[in-house]
Amino acid sequence: MDVFCGNGYGTWYLAEDRFVLGVDGSTEAIEFANMHYRRQTNFFSASYYPFELPKGAFDFVVALESIEHVKEGGEFFARMCDSLKPGGDLIFSTPCEDCLPLYATGNHFHHRHYSMEETLQMANSNNMKLQGFAGQDVYRITESGLQGELLSDADMRLKAGSVGQFLIVHARKKHSLKKSDGRRFNPFALFEARGFGWGER
Repeated sequence: MDVFCGNGYGTWYLAEDRFVLGVDGSTEAIEFANMHYRRQTNFFSASYYPFELPKGAFDFVVALESIEHVKEGGEFFARMCDSLKPGGDLIFSTPCEDCLPLYATGNHFHHRHYSMEETLQMANSNNMKLQGFAGQDVYRITESGLQGELLSDADMRLKAGSVGQFLIVHARKKHSLKKSDGRRFNPFALFEARGFGWGER
């Protein structure tokens, strides 16, 4: 499942060799997704949070730049965890308050940013276990401490195990079971496909 899937590109990519449900609160985004990113292996649904998720239903959940948009972020995170099968993977990303404070962005659609410590604590909560994380810097910071222009593609490379303006985290639900098809979800393939390869630690 791809939560808050936006225009559907990520869902389309993930559905290359697996079935994926993409969910977003914007009916316009879902209409665009159905027009441009439909496959036989994906499905899009317009649902505005809060929504219920079936428990123990999904092999993986992806939630990129999502949790900061939800006022009750802890509850949202717990629902995603509950929706995973044992051994299922959760990939989520969020702005890091340590490197990109909410006040610096001027983004009124974000309820809060999470520190690195808080983000990694989430990854080890709700019967989940942290598998790995990476940091990514995206913006220049002005002399007044505010979000500036975009960095170059080279400067946006993911840095495994390091803090950044954005944190990309992989957690796995405990009591792992072997998947029926024997494959493991590649948690960072979506970022690699967009050119954000792994950098040096």
